Amino acid sequence: MAEIEDQIVYNQAKVLQAFQDNSVAEADLNGATGYGDDDIGRDKLDRVYAQVFDAEDALMRPQFVSGTHTLFTALNGNLKYGDTLTYLMGCHMILCKK
Repeated sequence: MAEIEDQIVYNQAKVLQAFQDNSVAEADLNGATGYGDDDIGRDKLDRVYAQVFDAEDALMRPQFVSGTHTLFTALNGNLKYGDTLTYLMGCHMILCKK
């Protein structure tokens, strides 16, 4: 149980540090209307997520409605027409009998 508590405290500190490092203010948490092209808070939230998950960049949007939607967006942004996507797949534990 103490191990879980330590992880909670560590993760909370990491998130709070990311908010501080990216100068997130109360005004950044207000909603935006229209396309939100000038929504500074949205850009800051992307940077916060990238820092927390130690990623190069992040794209966090409530408009993503499913995992398939996010996968399509990621693949569409990284592959050009005619590119070949190669992936490895094993047998899922639920589908395979041992």
